[in-house]
Amino acid sequence: MAKIIYVVATPIGNLKDLSFHALETLQSVNYILAEDTRRTKILLDHYNIKTPMISTHKFNEYSRLSKIKELLDQNLSLALVSDAGTPLISDPGEIIIDYAIDNQIPVIPIPGPSSLTTILSVSGFDLNERPPVFLGFLPHSKEKTKQLLLGLLPMGFSYVIFESPLRVNNLIKVIMEIDPDSEIVIGRELTKLHEEILKIKPGKNVPEIKEKGEVVLVVKPSKKPIKNNKVSNIDDVSQDTRGLSKILAIYLNIKQKEAYDILIDLKNKTLTK
Repeated sequence: MAKIIYVVATPIGNLKDLSFHALETLQSVNYILAEDTRRTKILLDHYNIKTPMISTHKFNEYSRLSKIKELLDQNLSLALVSDAGTPLISDPGEIIIDYAIDNQIPVIPIPGPSSLTTILSVSGFDLNERPPVFLGFLPHSKEKTKQLLLGLLPMGFSYVIFESPLRVNNLIKVIMEIDPDSEIVIGRELTKLHEEILKIKPGKNVPEIKEKGEVVLVVKPSKKPIKNNKVSNIDDVSQDTRGLSKILAIYLNIKQKEAYDILIDLKNKTLTK
């Protein structure tokens, strides 16, 4: 097998969800780059896969790059896997993949399980009416989380969040405080033995989520997105730009005014084209 990196999706819980394509790939590559070799070993042992692993996680990804370069220079094939699900969806690996792309090394995705698509598939929401936005893990600061969600609310998009089980109940309280008429679908331990899928509707009692296992949420806000590009009220544009600037400021770690100026500059450039 020639020099190549496969990005392989692995089960998010139920080991039977590994695809035939993923199984063949993990068996045939020279090395597996694993986020946590202990967790990946459970999967490999289940399918009697003997491929050697190299620990590659967010704390050593950069230092591992020299070793990965050596392997690729020997025309060896590698498979990148995360602890569960599809790699690089809130998981490490971007440094390796970015290096491969920059150096014309083939990067081949092997699609499969993802808690992101899994929760959307059982949400019951019209995702054409409210297209989903993936937020990943939110800031640890409650105030930054509120700013982020308040900025997103006027746009009317559904959004998907990964959250620690120890913080999920507090997050739900923040969401309901900001938008009490929103609907929330919570997936806990998806595809596993103790899987729970709960739906919170306006006016209903909010259940206490068990503080255990992996948790993913999809939220349908009460506000619908604007259906066309025509704006009758300049305040609508200003509010949406202010909301976007809050999100941009948090992610770029800059002042909101700087983020606002960036958006206005982009808007003016678009209008002059």
